[in-house]
Amino acid sequence: MAVLLYGKPVVEEIERRLMPEIDELKARHGTTPSLVVVQVGDDPASTRYVGRKIQSCERLGMKAQHVLLRSDIGPAALRNEVARIGAGKDVHGVLVQLPLPRQIEDPDASGGADPIDKFDVLDAIPPEKDVDGIAAGSVAELYRARTRRLTFLPSTALAVKRLMDYYRIETRGKRAVVIGRNDITSKPIMLLLGGRICDASVTWLHRHVSQEIQAEALARADIVVTAVGRADYRITRDMLKPGVVFIDVATRVTESGKLVGDADFEPVSGIASAITPVPGGVGPITVAALMENTVRAARFAVGAGGLGYTFHQGPAQP
Repeated sequence: MAVLLYGKPVVEEIERRLMPEIDELKARHGTTPSLVVVQVGDDPASTRYVGRKIQSCERLGMKAQHVLLRSDIGPAALRNEVARIGAGKDVHGVLVQLPLPRQIEDPDASGGADPIDKFDVLDAIPPEKDVDGIAAGSVAELYRARTRRLTFLPSTALAVKRLMDYYRIETRGKRAVVIGRNDITSKPIMLLLGGRICDASVTWLHRHVSQEIQAEALARADIVVTAVGRADYRITRDMLKPGVVFIDVATRVTESGKLVGDADFEPVSGIASAITPVPGGVGPITVAALMENTVRAARFAVGAGGLGYTFHQGPAQP
């Protein structure tokens, strides 16, 4: 059976490192790290995710604000509101909860007359407050992958890296497959694994890639990171080679109310060397990574923090 890559010990390690920094910001600089999460519409899944982020901030003694906007807001109005929030002196981090309504996510497909889309909205976040790491400046930094100069890594990519470091998962020279084209998960993870930070050889799979090519890539992969999350998509044991490391970023709720990922979990666990459970795997670490970035943003604001990330291997796991 595979080693289960639980998120809890990784979260605890991140939070142990953050607590002294938060205390120092309060005692020495009179500053409490502050995060604003902007949500458009009241989608239940998004509301649940936002709640977890707010709760994590409060548990760590940080400030958090949830701004809920109507679902029919126009792209320009949303962009302006995000810019207004980002200009607040007491706001250190701004996150726009995705997905956004279709008229903003993809105005061309939805027939929207306004050319402004979600990327324009995200780019309205000040670079020093882009704690989810997905605006234009952060994307360019990830592309260059100068670890010592990075401002923000995207939260999910950072979570995957922290997970791999903690469980001592070797990436250099390995064959990796990243599945999906999500802007906040798959794309940043592909750049993380294939770039200077992880030095893997990466194949990027998505719905426009033929089944033949997908099957060939999966059968050879040493590491699989998947973030599809559709009911009609499933990765089964016969698609993978023995010993694969399987990192399941996807989450969806079944008709019976069970939270699952992309893997056919029990059979895949029988062939993988390591696998993340869903729930309890990458998700909690992503929230902790967001907290890490928010503390970074607060340190930038008071001139107490430098650029760059330090990565290290954690304790060996049984």
